[in-house]
Amino acid sequence: MSELVTVRYGSLALVTFLFASILAATDYDNAPTVGPAKGWLVIQGSGNVTNETKERFVTLAGGPNVNFVVIPTADEREFNPDQYRAQMARAFDVDVENVTVLHTRDRVRANSPGFVEPLRRASGVWIGGGRQYRLAEAYLGTAVEREIKALLARGGVVGGGSAGAMIQGSFLVRGAPSEDNSIMVSPGHTVGFGLLPNSAIDQHVNTRGREHDLDPVIAEHPDLLGIGIDQDAAIVVHGDSFFVVGGQVAIHDRKMHKGAPYYFLSAGQSYNLKSRSPEVQDESPLALRVITAQRARSTSFSGAVTRGSGVLESRKTSESRAIHYECGVSLYSLGNTVYPARPDGEHQIKIRAREVNTDQLREYTCKF
Repeated sequence: MSELVTVRYGSLALVTFLFASILAATDYDNAPTVGPAKGWLVIQGSGNVTNETKERFVTLAGGPNVNFVVIPTADEREFNPDQYRAQMARAFDVDVENVTVLHTRDRVRANSPGFVEPLRRASGVWIGGGRQYRLAEAYLGTAVEREIKALLARGGVVGGGSAGAMIQGSFLVRGAPSEDNSIMVSPGHTVGFGLLPNSAIDQHVNTRGREHDLDPVIAEHPDLLGIGIDQDAAIVVHGDSFFVVGGQVAIHDRKMHKGAPYYFLSAGQSYNLKSRSPEVQDESPLALRVITAQRARSTSFSGAVTRGSGVLESRKTSESRAIHYECGVSLYSLGNTVYPARPDGEHQIKIRAREVNTDQLREYTCKF
């Protein structure tokens, strides 16, 4: 465990550093896309990782046997790295040997080749929760930030919850180095890693009543896209779009929507980052609302299968029926997730869903 080092900057040096960081954050993989062209971002609204977030993160990284790095620096506590490594391995269902804990508060060490070597070998990085200013003070402008971006450029995945979600934006909100987490804009602490350029990301939106908290930030910085993520929700970002899993996400785009300066996207919906608009909704006549879901391998379907209970609903009438289903894709029950569906013969439907290794909606067969 490294010694604790707190870094302070003079005003001129700080302005120069922040300007350089903003420039570096907007084109780290030389790609024409808004988000990572090859890699993925998994941005979770809290530190409690849901099954869907966990499974997508691990799968997009290449599976449980690749090399993972966990960065817990946002947490104020000091800890035993072996215990923390084992804890994260259990949480993500990966081998302990493949998880490296990377932590320092010393910027000199964060710039050393030996310290960042695990990032060069990794396919997945998870940034833990706490206070986001600790991540900024330790790693902004260092080799750690550069290697995280290099990992994305070569096709890896970066995930994080709570503070680990907020640091992925370009504009850092709630960055004050104090116990007052209600301060939205703290001068000198407003630059994130910029993994998702031109964005400000907030979290714990539903449980802490933060629906309006990004409004003044976006009003002051209209070039930013404000993304407020519910506790159990996440967004998965790739290329020019993201999709929502597990809950709701508030979009703040400096426009009024039915009298409010934000609107919500629900689980399964996707958003175009270039046009800054929701992508076209599916017009399927039915919807499968998943109540319980148990995932396994299947002999009757190729790949994954999910079995459980749900409600098959008509989108045009109030008709519905409870069913027990078996679907040839990974489905999830958190937040009563709804999957668009259409009839496909007796006791069979086709649903539109995304398997854990892709952001593309495809049709899958369900029997009931």
